[in-house]
Amino acid sequence: MRYSKIISLIFIFISFSTYSQMTVTDLQGNPIQDGSVIESNTTDLENAKFHYVLGNSSSSDDINILIEVVSFTNTDGTNCQLCVQPLCFFAVNEGQSYPNNPINLAPNSDNGSNDYFSNTNPGDGSNYPMEFVLRFYQVDDNGQEVGSDFTVTYQYIPEGFSNDDFKLSDMGISIHNTLVRDRLRIESSNNDTQFKLYDVNARLIKSYNINQGVNTFDLSSLKSGNYLLNFTDEQGRKSYARIQKQ
Repeated sequence: MRYSKIISLIFIFISFSTYSQMTVTDLQGNPIQDGSVIESNTTDLENAKFHYVLGNSSSSDDINILIEVVSFTNTDGTNCQLCVQPLCFFAVNEGQSYPNNPINLAPNSDNGSNDYFSNTNPGDGSNYPMEFVLRFYQVDDNGQEVGSDFTVTYQYIPEGFSNDDFKLSDMGISIHNTLVRDRLRIESSNNDTQFKLYDVNARLIKSYNINQGVNTFDLSSLKSGNYLLNFTDEQGRKSYARIQKQ
């Protein structure tokens, strides 16, 4: 029985090792973290580039990597570039993975330093931030997803954009704690204000009403990670903020 348990543990370890070899780093070799927000204030192709390096840290096995465009907001997915060498895509669709065939990486190799995502769409002049949620994941030779994945949010807001709808202070709102353990505290000088809570995949979690004074919201049930708050007041003005749930 002990031998059977040992063999099972060895099998689990080998399986985990086989399916956990994907690395995604910046050009300096630093790992890109799950839930990272990449901010850009320009639509200049070169300056707007989010560079990433796909790698295989295994010393013995090939791996296959895909990038899913989970969602985007305030854009139709055009006038952007998603490059996974040797291919570049100049428009993307929600829910679709790129490239059509997974990138295959040999042991101890990477896909080079020319992979990137860049938005060149200036938007409509009023609805921001423009966001793209990208998910990096690994598949086996049969196309089945394996191992862990992570998401990155690419966000564009024009440089110098000063629409009052994006200033919480002008709406009479202040957030007491953007790093949340259990409860989020928001103070408002007005009634009839609300915010919607979204996760990093742009999924709506819940809507909340804000009353005048200090409001406390129980977020203890949320998973750890980054979240987006979209605020709307009684005048129809909008703003947003980010929090991190511990």
